[in-house]
Amino acid sequence: MKVVKGIRDIHAENQLRYQRLSLEACAALKHKVEEKGWFFTHRLKELPSFALKLETGRVHDPTAPDDFFACTIVVQNLERINDAESLVLEHFEFNDRKPRIDKETLKEPFDFRFDDLRLYVSLRPNIRDRNVDLIGVIFEVQIKTVLQYAWGIATHDLIYKTDTVSWPKERIAFQVKAMLEHVETAIAEAEQMANSPFVAKIDVKTSNILKIISQLEQFWPEEALPEDRKRLAENILNVLKSANLAADQLTAFIVVEKYRNDIIPRDLSPYAFIVQALAHSEVINFKKLFNRNNVKTRILVHHDMDLPDWMKVAHKRIVYVRN
Repeated sequence: MKVVKGIRDIHAENQLRYQRLSLEACAALKHKVEEKGWFFTHRLKELPSFALKLETGRVHDPTAPDDFFACTIVVQNLERINDAESLVLEHFEFNDRKPRIDKETLKEPFDFRFDDLRLYVSLRPNIRDRNVDLIGVIFEVQIKTVLQYAWGIATHDLIYKTDTVSWPKERIAFQVKAMLEHVETAIAEAEQMANSPFVAKIDVKTSNILKIISQLEQFWPEEALPEDRKRLAENILNVLKSANLAADQLTAFIVVEKYRNDIIPRDLSPYAFIVQALAHSEVINFKKLFNRNNVKTRILVHHDMDLPDWMKVAHKRIVYVRN
C-alpha cells in the first residue's frame, strides 16, 4: 500500500513517542492486571492501518490519534468488566469512554457489531522528570471478556483485514457474535437462571458432593479447606464408594478418627485424614472392601499419614508419595 510521505513522517514521529508511552503504561498496568488472573496485551498501530484510519476522516488530530497505542484487558466474564475499569482508572487519568453510558446503545436490536468497552486515558502527572512530555497523551484501553476476545481473534481477518468483501462470511461472523452474546448473558445471569423450575434440579452425584462439603465445613475452618471444594468432595466421594459407604456416613468416621488422635491434625489434608480414618475403622474392613475386584478407585497416601502396614507396601491402586 502506497502511503504518502507526510503520513509516513507523522507515523514515524508517533511511533517513537508512543513506544515510550507504551513502556510507561505497561509498567503501571500489566502486572496489576495479571495479578487478578486476567490477560493483558498491547500494540502500536502499524503504518497501513494508521493511514487507513486517517482516511476515514474521523481523526481530528493526526499527530495525536487516541488509539495509536492501545492495550487490551481480557477478563473472565461480564461481571468483571467493571472491576477492570476501576483498576484502569486507579492508575490513569480518565478522558472518555465508549459507550458513554452502559445502559445506552446506538445499535439496533438486530445489530451485533463491535461494541466492547473502550476507555481513553492518559498518564497522570508525577514527580519524576522522565517522559513529562507524555503527560496528557491519550491512549486506548479495551476491556473484553474471554469470549469477546476469542471472537475478535477468530473473525478479525474475515471482517476487518481482508482484500475482498464476503457477505456470507461476515454474516457467519456476526451470527457467532450473537450466539456468544447470548452465552455471556447466560453466564452473567446464572444465579438468577438457576432458580428457574426448568433447570432447578439436582442429580445424585451433586447431592452427595454437597453433603460431603457440608460435613467437611463442620470440622475444618475456612483456611484449612481449598477453594475448589467440589474437587476435594469428589475425591472423598470416590474413596467412600470404594468402602461401600454413603456420603452422609462421613461424619461418623471423622468423629471416631478425631477421638483416636485427640485432634484433627492441621498438617493433614481433609482427604488424607479421611483415608486414614477409613483405614483404621473398626466398623468396616477397609482392606477387604478396597481390595474387591470391582473397585477401580486409586488413593493417594504419604509418609505423614498414620497407616496400617498393608497400605505401606506396593499396591496397584495405592499411589505412595515418599519423602
